[in-house]
Amino acid sequence: MAVGAVVQGQTPTVFTTLFEPQVRMAIWSRPSPMPPDAPPPADFTADCDGRWIAPSGPAPEWLLQDIQGLGEIVAAISGCETWRARCETVTRRACPRFHQDAVPVRLIVAYEGPGPEWAFAGEIGEDLDGRKTGTRRRVRTLHPGDIAIIKGTAPGWAAWPEFPVVLHRSPPAGRRAPRRVLTIDAALDREDRV
Repeated sequence: MAVGAVVQGQTPTVFTTLFEPQVRMAIWSRPSPMPPDAPPPADFTADCDGRWIAPSGPAPEWLLQDIQGLGEIVAAISGCETWRARCETVTRRACPRFHQDAVPVRLIVAYEGPGPEWAFAGEIGEDLDGRKTGTRRRVRTLHPGDIAIIKGTAPGWAAWPEFPVVLHRSPPAGRRAPRRVLTIDAALDREDRV
C-alpha cells in the first residue's frame, strides 16, 4: 500500500498506486527517450479511439512508440480506452499558477527542458503564483523524461480529505530554453471509479 499523496518509482508499476484513494500523483522517474541528436518533434495531437491512434501529422518513431505505451497506461488507470495526446514546444510559462486540472487524469512528461513544478496546497496556501520565498522553497520540479500522472478534479476519483491536495504548474520557458512537452488526457471520465 502506498503511504502518501505522491508516490515516485523507477518502473511504470508505480502508476498502480493511483488506485489507492489517498494517492493524488504518481511519478515514474526515467530518462527522456528523446535521442540526444534528434531534431525536436513538430507540434501535433493524436487521438485514440481504443483501437487506432490517429496523429494529426508526422512524428518520429521514438515519439509514436512512447505515446502509444503511455496512452495504454492512461487507459488502464482511467478505465477509458479513448484518450487524446498533445505534443508541443512551449516557449512561455503556459500555466503560471498552481492548479488542479479539470480532467479525471492527466499524464505530463517533458522530453526536453524541466518538467512541471508541483507542491502541496497546504504548503503554499493562497500563493498560487508562487511569488513568496517560502513558497518557492517548497516547489519541486520533475526532470526531463519523468512521467507524472495526476488525478484531476473531474468526477471519478474519491480523495481522502486528510491527505494533501497536489497542485502543479508550468516551469519557466523561453525561445532560448524551450520545453518539449507531452500531455495525455483520458477522453471521457468514469463515474463509477471509487
